[in-house]
Amino acid sequence: MTLTSDTIATLAARLQWAATQTQAGAPLSDDFPDLAETDAYAIQAELLRRKGGTRAGYKLGFTSAAMREQMGVDHPNCGVLLAGMRLAEPHLPAGALIQPRVEPEIAILLARDLRGADLTPEQVAAATAAVLPAIEVVDSRYRDYRFKSVDNIADNSSAARYVLGAPRALSDVGDLRLVGVLLSIDGVPVDQGIGASALGSPLAAVAWLVAHLCARGEGLRAGEVVLTGGLTRAYALLPGQTACAEFGSGLGSVVLQHAAQPA
Repeated sequence: MTLTSDTIATLAARLQWAATQTQAGAPLSDDFPDLAETDAYAIQAELLRRKGGTRAGYKLGFTSAAMREQMGVDHPNCGVLLAGMRLAEPHLPAGALIQPRVEPEIAILLARDLRGADLTPEQVAAATAAVLPAIEVVDSRYRDYRFKSVDNIADNSSAARYVLGAPRALSDVGDLRLVGVLLSIDGVPVDQGIGASALGSPLAAVAWLVAHLCARGEGLRAGEVVLTGGLTRAYALLPGQTACAEFGSGLGSVVLQHAAQPA
């Protein structure tokens, strides 16, 4: 299915309205059951054009089997990180999002541009300036997180906010495949994962992203951040709760507090 430019604009406006009004709606595929992935990325691009802002990097979605199983999605996708999505402080304001969930991730900061259809993890490692512990806050603009893969792509892969911990040299952390993480909410462990869950390696996940962008004539830029995908299932973070992702191998930890709703 190939949507007209008017329909793409209409569907992007529908998603933008849901986000600005913090009111989730029905999946686009309810009205367009044959929505194609190419159309979904076109809607995403139009949505981002409407939002405006500076691109800060990319986020990968569904790189782990746990996330694909949780959401009924069969392959990875990607969304764009805008500069305004990064939380300078580890505090998520109350009421800013519709239904926020948190995922622990390994973030990669690029030292130089990356392009190409067949990069190896070693080439990605050579272009890495630093690795960082991260918590991504996803927020679906669809009710109850009910969507198909194409809906999620159109919705910019549920991108909403993210917080980063202190950067570490890749050489100090070692093999990212072996980096474990424990996710806790209000001090209670809820899940654990390992770097290998991200398409076998966070570096391989970035290589997948570069190949995906290459097919569209695009690439990654020096200074951009890539969130390489959730290493556990995603967990709701209610107002007043605090999430903590503790990584092994010297990567460190990162905390995010969801502000309580005003009385």
